[in-house]
Amino acid sequence: MLFRQDAGPFIVTAFSDPAPVRVGSADLSVMLQKASDQSTILDATVSFRLRKSQTGTITEVVAPATHARATNKLLYAAHITLPSSGHWQLLVDIKQGGVTVAASSDLYVLPEEPPAENYWLVFAMVPLLILAFVINRWLRRKWGVRSPRARP
Repeated sequence: MLFRQDAGPFIVTAFSDPAPVRVGSADLSVMLQKASDQSTILDATVSFRLRKSQTGTITEVVAPATHARATNKLLYAAHITLPSSGHWQLLVDIKQGGVTVAASSDLYVLPEEPPAENYWLVFAMVPLLILAFVINRWLRRKWGVRSPRARP
């Protein structure tokens, strides 16, 4: 969950996948509820705006959120691509009936996930441990050593 806040007559709850958000593709989704009775709102127009300003340059990513893009049809979802890491401002624009509101929060976007080649030692450990076990069992059989539990 990225944030949950009141925005006018709505309660806005925003989610991301992956969490935490990283450079590249991300799925953002939002659940809208009425503040009065916390019932889900399914007939709003929702869009995500992400802004990052740095050294005189403003980067903005805008994506409409719909039920069609969401796995859970109670949510409004959008697929976005974030070009850089750092501090972004996430704005959720909502229009429903005659009401237009925005909810916002800071979002820290992490750098890209390092490639799998950085984890070669972790992947190599499993076959090495299996090999060590096989060699241990082979040497025990060759020298006729029994495990302590096998003795009568």
